[in-house]
Amino acid sequence: MEHEHTQHVAAPPDRVFAALADVGNLPRYVPQLTGAERLDGDKVLVQARYEGHTQEGEAWFRADEAERRIEWGAPSGGYHGWIQVDDDEDGSRLTLFLATTRGDAPDNEVMGTLDAIRRLVEADA
Repeated sequence: MEHEHTQHVAAPPDRVFAALADVGNLPRYVPQLTGAERLDGDKVLVQARYEGHTQEGEAWFRADEAERRIEWGAPSGGYHGWIQVDDDEDGSRLTLFLATTRGDAPDNEVMGTLDAIRRLVEADA
């Protein structure tokens, strides 16, 4: 299942990208995540809570500052996504893409993530 959504954020693109590129901020805008820690290279250790169970695992997370693009995924390849930060009149335009083989990420959760990102960066304005 694939999802793609776009949202406006009333904050400069560089500030939005910096907040998103900070792995430590992941639990602040991804509802299921309870922890995230950068490991070596592009690897991250994440803790998440799904259906009442805590899980821990490795993922990859890449941030391209020049393109203001972040990509992530699970080593198994069944889950990956990207977010693009672009200029948008008086702020930024976020485009979020998510692909999962399990089909368990409903659109309202994806939109909730975008809304949490907006609240995170606009609150720091």
